[in-house]
Amino acid sequence: MATKKQLFTALWIIIAIIAVASIVSLVVLPKWKGIFLASGGGFLIANIFISMFFIQNNYRDNK
Repeated sequence: MATKKQLFTALWIIIAIIAVASIVSLVVLPKWKGIFLASGGGFLIANIFISMFFIQNNYRDNK
């Protein structure tokens, strides 16, 4: 089983990738399509932050 530090590192990397993709979609895509995809990415990032909060409170490392 992964440790909490490994799990949080992976989640931070995923958040960074989603944030970059959201910013690129705002710049590259037409107006409403870019806004829609960027807001979807922001919603996904918010959900990952909520899951990180619950993981922080409830995760136990079995050592």
